[in-house]
Amino acid sequence: MTLTRAAALLVLPWLMISCRTAKSVVAAVEVKPTSFLPHASELKEDRKRSPFLGNWWSPDKRVQEAAAKVKNIYIAPVVADELRPMRQVSAKMEFSQQRRDAKMENLLVYTHEKFIRAFKSSKQPRFKVVDAPAKDAMTLKLSIIEWEPNTYSGLVVREALDMAVPVPMTPLGSLIGKAARPSIAIQGVLTEPRTGKSFFEFADKEETKMAVLFFFPNELYPTGQAKYAIREWASQFEKLMSSPPDKRIRDSLPIQILIF
Repeated sequence: MTLTRAAALLVLPWLMISCRTAKSVVAAVEVKPTSFLPHASELKEDRKRSPFLGNWWSPDKRVQEAAAKVKNIYIAPVVADELRPMRQVSAKMEFSQQRRDAKMENLLVYTHEKFIRAFKSSKQPRFKVVDAPAKDAMTLKLSIIEWEPNTYSGLVVREALDMAVPVPMTPLGSLIGKAARPSIAIQGVLTEPRTGKSFFEFADKEETKMAVLFFFPNELYPTGQAKYAIREWASQFEKLMSSPPDKRIRDSLPIQILIF
């Protein structure tokens, strides 16, 4: 175990008791939603309830009461109409726009499938998934707005940094490491059918997690980090929708001890 990863263990207890989402405190991750969300400028962290970086719940009592009566949900095909250009040097070197677009098409289908699966596999889902928009079904629209693919050159840089910088969360480690970390960002809006208004809107961004012992096998695949994040988002969203308002749905830590 390297000194970096040993040091990471020391911060785990602090991360677990933090009142903020771990990624907003340690990884300094930010997400900027787009006009896809009607209330994009009003999103904020909901530390006592949600794992997402940005959240907006309708304050309209009429919308809240109508939403409470809905038992179904329609999950629309996921889009990437506002996908931002790659910014990382390593991603631009290893991925042509054509290759990235092809991978993104697969990620959109994957995201749609995983959000549907999250509700269908839940033991106590708040909503039953339906295959088409309906007057008695909430509609969830999702949009991927950022994606920096896994790259071999980025992996080499991060592993070298891990051995060179005592603690990755220091300004130096964070600055250098962030430029080499794959990431993906999503936004979503849940609409109540009777009023046609937003009930819940969210946005979130995930970067690759720091492994305390070894790097993850999914880092060897272009979409590995993205698919890991998508599975977490789907599970978190279902739990958030199916839980009472006073229950906190925690985010996962930006540090993972084992690769399994």
